[in-house]
Amino acid sequence: MRSEEPAPGEAPWIRFALIFAALAIGSELLYYGLLLESPGFQVYLAAVAQISGVMLDWLAQDVSVRGAQIANSRFAVQVSDGCDAIQISALLAAAVIAFPAPLGRRVRGVLLGVAWLQLLNFVRIVSLFLIGAYFSSAFQPAHKVVWPTFLIIVTIATWIFWVRQEARSEPPAVGTAA
Repeated sequence: MRSEEPAPGEAPWIRFALIFAALAIGSELLYYGLLLESPGFQVYLAAVAQISGVMLDWLAQDVSVRGAQIANSRFAVQVSDGCDAIQISALLAAAVIAFPAPLGRRVRGVLLGVAWLQLLNFVRIVSLFLIGAYFSSAFQPAHKVVWPTFLIIVTIATWIFWVRQEARSEPPAVGTAA
């Protein structure tokens, strides 16, 4: 006996792809259309710079932070749009939200995943400052190629890790062996 095929749009992977695409596009429109121009975004960037500055001071870098700029006698860097981890966090959130899992697990996945990516972004800013201060010729490749590529890979890997954890926590279907 042949099982019925799901109607178009009802297959889980199609539903996932459509929801993910809508959320990803929506987040980009919000980012570029509203967030970048908002006063709150500048406050957020200054907070990111402030936290990164504290981390650099822990590493004996004696930095000063003014607004979103971090500086010392060796180097200065401006935390600006694209240096905020908002876009990769939004993409991860879109993928987690679109995945067919219980709401509570999706909320937990978004919160933990976004916290993880934000933490990595602080590591990124601190490392870029150190690279600029001590290995200035490596700053541009690290800033434009190495870190963006790494963060994309980590974002995808984080989502895959979360999906694998979700698959392990799924209760067995009725009528199957546990």
